[in-house]
Amino acid sequence: MTLFSRLPAGLGRRRVVLATAAALLVAVLVAVVVALALRDDDEVAASGDPADATAAASTTAAPPELAPAPVTPEPAGPTEDATELPASLAPVGFDEQAAVGDGVVADVVSLEGIDATGVGAGNIAGPALRVTVRITNGTTGPISLDGVAVDLAHGVEQLPASPIGDPSTAPFGGVLQPSESAEGVYVFTVPADDRDLVTLSVGYQAGAPFMVFTGSGA
Repeated sequence: MTLFSRLPAGLGRRRVVLATAAALLVAVLVAVVVALALRDDDEVAASGDPADATAAASTTAAPPELAPAPVTPEPAGPTEDATELPASLAPVGFDEQAAVGDGVVADVVSLEGIDATGVGAGNIAGPALRVTVRITNGTTGPISLDGVAVDLAHGVEQLPASPIGDPSTAPFGGVLQPSESAEGVYVFTVPADDRDLVTLSVGYQAGAPFMVFTGSGA
């Protein structure tokens, strides 16, 4: 026979009810304590406490370092004097040879006065000088003659002469092989009474110094 069997029936039921109520009370108290603890944590997080923020930041992984931006290279080449004309060599006579210094030389084959016939729009027939220039390639490689520039000035003031599209013109072009020569023919408007001093400039390629010839074109 147990202890509860000795107690009156009403007293035993009351003890069971009290024990159950006590257990429920303990469970409620535990739930309240847990809820209060969670609320305190939320308030601390929302308060923005610098110490908490510092602690949180210390646990955050640092972002990866970005690779440095590529450096733009400086432009190469003679950009500072891009608009400046190449230098001119010291002038020589029409019966002499001019040398660039890299193996390319030029000479004037002929310089003669003619009555030019203008062909095409803007060309006016009249007195002119026709000059034949020869270029010799003394380098070890081929050179292009497509960029040859030939200019003529006349008179004391060295006025630029206008080129004429005469049928006899035959400008330079193509490729000149080593040890070979080529000739080009150019016609310029020059009054017959202003040919005592004539200057001819020949540039065989862009950037090369001009080979200069001077003398009388009469």
